[in-house]
Amino acid sequence: MRWIVLLLLATTPVAALHANPEHDGGDSDRMSYVLFTDGSNSSMASGDLDDFYAARKHRASGGPMLYVRQDGQSFVIRDPAILARAQAIMAPQMELGRRQGALGDQQGELGRRQGALGGQQGQLGARMADSTPRQMAELGREMSALGARQSELGKQQAALGARQAELGREQSRLAELAKPQFRALVEEAIRRGVAQRVN
Repeated sequence: MRWIVLLLLATTPVAALHANPEHDGGDSDRMSYVLFTDGSNSSMASGDLDDFYAARKHRASGGPMLYVRQDGQSFVIRDPAILARAQAIMAPQMELGRRQGALGDQQGELGRRQGALGGQQGQLGARMADSTPRQMAELGREMSALGARQSELGKQQAALGARQAELGREQSRLAELAKPQFRALVEEAIRRGVAQRVN
């Protein structure tokens, strides 16, 4: 299985990419890449963890770079014109990734609020254990109100999750549209001799 993933931090790919047990075997005719942009740890990748680690090894200077594994061969491209075109091809996916990140932030904030409500519910539950019947009724009303707030946050979380899934489908569609352009660009770099073979 292959992934197209916007990676915002250099540590993120470890969680976002997956190990590929077929890295040396049946997957050699497919193109994998890691595109590092200038001045940041941002990258766009399609491949597996082995690809990311190999790319990172070749990016000693921290500058922009494109690592490609295709047909069982690995290349590093540092040509500014090729890198600019690669970034332009990936721009729609990168923008969509930023939108997914913003949604993720909203989901995280909702989760924080749900957690705080859960803590309040736990405290009420503890108070209920030692309460009188009269106190129990009041605490029950408070618990019900917290449950209603928790339910509303759950609905908001579900709506954000549905939007996130929609953006994920769009990310896949954009990746499919970019594949032929990206493959042609890499083949051009290899033909022009600006792709350095590294294996």
